[in-house]
Amino acid sequence: MKKQTLRDRIIEAAYACTYESGISKLTLEDVAKQAGTSRATIYRYFPKGRDQLVSEVVAWAAFIWLEGLVEAISGIDDFEEIGVKAIMFAHKSLLNHDLLQKVLDEEPQVILPLLTVEASRIVAFVHLYVVTRLFGKTLPEHIDRDTFAEYMARLLVSTIVTPGRWDLSDERQVRDLVRCEFMAPLTTGR
Repeated sequence: MKKQTLRDRIIEAAYACTYESGISKLTLEDVAKQAGTSRATIYRYFPKGRDQLVSEVVAWAAFIWLEGLVEAISGIDDFEEIGVKAIMFAHKSLLNHDLLQKVLDEEPQVILPLLTVEASRIVAFVHLYVVTRLFGKTLPEHIDRDTFAEYMARLLVSTIVTPGRWDLSDERQVRDLVRCEFMAPLTTGR
């Protein structure tokens, strides 16, 4: 198990304080008290202050979410099944994320720009994951591996954020979605 650093403790304290008071009311004094450290120490780790700390908390939470996503699809070899499990995990975990839902409800103007930055990082991670999973697999000749991975990554993030007509809690609908929209490039001639 990885030993928790003071930086980790500060991020976790900021996360807890955000849950208690929201992003707009988050103060470095409260974080320092929660982390059992000083405000000066927080500036040592986060020289740009509160804004940097908030961004790092969002990045930390996104990384934890990605770890959960990878765990949810580990051991699955079928690409379509990976898509189904990934979408269902993502949908459920975001709906059940108390802090995210609270902040989206109370302070969307603050969190949405931060989530946009993390969405770009998540797209890059999923892109890399798809390329890695496709390594050694034969694709139709009209499919460029990198282009397909980018398509899959962007479609996944877009679907999770705005599912449109799909009920992402209904496995049958998610399977139809994956077949119709995600896997279509692999089965069509263009």
